[in-house]
Amino acid sequence: MNVNIVLFDDFETMDAMGSAQVFGKAPEHFYLNYLSLNGGIINSSQGVKIWTEILIPQEVEDILVIPGGRGARKLLCLETKALKSLKAAAQEADVCMMVGNGSFVLAQTGLLYRRRIADFPGDENWKRMFTAEIIREQNACWISDGKYYSSSSTMAGIDMSLGVVSDLLDLDVAIRIAKEIGYEWNQEMS
Repeated sequence: MNVNIVLFDDFETMDAMGSAQVFGKAPEHFYLNYLSLNGGIINSSQGVKIWTEILIPQEVEDILVIPGGRGARKLLCLETKALKSLKAAAQEADVCMMVGNGSFVLAQTGLLYRRRIADFPGDENWKRMFTAEIIREQNACWISDGKYYSSSSTMAGIDMSLGVVSDLLDLDVAIRIAKEIGYEWNQEMS
């Protein structure tokens, strides 16, 4: 299965790399793709530079991962082309994962209308503005609502990634991966 991690400048490094670590531990099942709107080098908030391929929504299949970070807020305000591409990519994917305020981004596309997402720390005014008509679960670490998975934080994003592995493959595979990366997995969604 393809794991398509969509990056944008000022993304939160661990939001993306936590999921990459989980899926990357099962290369016999998952192939990682790093994508961005224009391709090329993308910089995280922490200064990590990652080479990306161009996001072609029609070619996205299997899993789409949208990290959070400061760049998510910039993306909402400045990039209508990016939002259209992300919406199309999310519609093509079988599973769409959002880490932290990565939910803001997908919320703007209308795909999360009346769906449940895990609430995340942040400015309440921004949340009200960008998650209207979306049910924010206050105490959830991570949630799945249909094909949409969301997490409240970076570490909950790792829990969510293991949950996706369990849902798509097998619980034993997820447990093996958690042990290999030395991670104590919180299997509970809330």
